[in-house]
Amino acid sequence: MKTLATLIAASSVELRSRVKEAIEATRRAQVPKIAATGRLAIQMLEHSSIDVVIAQAQMTDMNDGELFDELQTRGFTPHVIVLSESPGNAAKAAKDRLKHGRLHFIEGPMASGKPPTEEHFKRFIHQMGGIFEKITALQTGKPEARVENHEPEVGKIVVPGPESSPANNTLRVNLDSFKPHIICIGASTGGPAALEVVFSRMKGKSKVPILVVQHMPPGFTESLAGRIQLVSGLPAAEARPGEIVKAGHVYVAPGDYHMRLVMDEGDVAIHLDHGPKRNSVRPSVDFLFETASQIFQRNALAMVLTGMGEDGLVGAKAVKKNGGAVIIQDKDSSVVWGMPGAIHAAGAWDSMGDLERCADLLATMALKR
Repeated sequence: MKTLATLIAASSVELRSRVKEAIEATRRAQVPKIAATGRLAIQMLEHSSIDVVIAQAQMTDMNDGELFDELQTRGFTPHVIVLSESPGNAAKAAKDRLKHGRLHFIEGPMASGKPPTEEHFKRFIHQMGGIFEKITALQTGKPEARVENHEPEVGKIVVPGPESSPANNTLRVNLDSFKPHIICIGASTGGPAALEVVFSRMKGKSKVPILVVQHMPPGFTESLAGRIQLVSGLPAAEARPGEIVKAGHVYVAPGDYHMRLVMDEGDVAIHLDHGPKRNSVRPSVDFLFETASQIFQRNALAMVLTGMGEDGLVGAKAVKKNGGAVIIQDKDSSVVWGMPGAIHAAGAWDSMGDLERCADLLATMALKR
């Protein structure tokens, strides 16, 4: 197995130490270089072969956006993993960089400003390991271990047969005749780039509201919403508490807040809360999917894109139970096939395809009401 060479760029001594510990715990990477500033990191890259740069969002001399721009200008092409603690200006700088598949955002081990709990640190190690696994697969040309028994042809949409799902699964939805009244999308690792592909197909047209849960820290989701509006031509913004959802608008769950749908005097409104994490994340895709399926029943459409973990699985099952439809991204086009893979294994899906085909299908669905 290839071992990735990583460079840690962080001004915090304790952060550098904990990140190095986590990287070594994955057994997928080593740490030949450590830099206390962004400028020093750039100097090291000029004389070293580095696969991955792990950068603190805000260093003493530059933020992650400035570092990424400098790497691009100098022709360096490592993957960059941004460790978010206090996004601030870095979130605004990230707006035009979310489209890059080599840029990843995860919550740093010191995000709370205190030493991480054992559970938080284990999750951080798991996240790092998942990203390293995908990067290794991309570099070597070797696919990750397969979960499914068959692979779809490139550009094809796969519809599961009876043998591909549990015997007690609900009936499959015929998407040719399906007309959604709402679209809910969940994503995590690799999601920002995938969402850009999906929303670029919208062409400023949607007859239904679209709600997005992307696992991201506070601050970055505002930039994500801005990027979605730019590429889609649809009004898009971070969701606000009590906001009534409208057709043709996109609502992004704010970082660190769960987003649910509730009925408010006959209208469908957004409820935000800072409740306990679910599936170790906040916002959780499950809450959005569950409440959307309760309200819209057989007219709820859920899509799960690339992401680590199993968030969205329980919600997808709820959508299916209430007669709605679920679309998942396939393994080959996912950065990490955790979330869609879990739904695939459970049989709680109606259609699976590569990112391009999923994007085309969703654009069609958005105009069918």
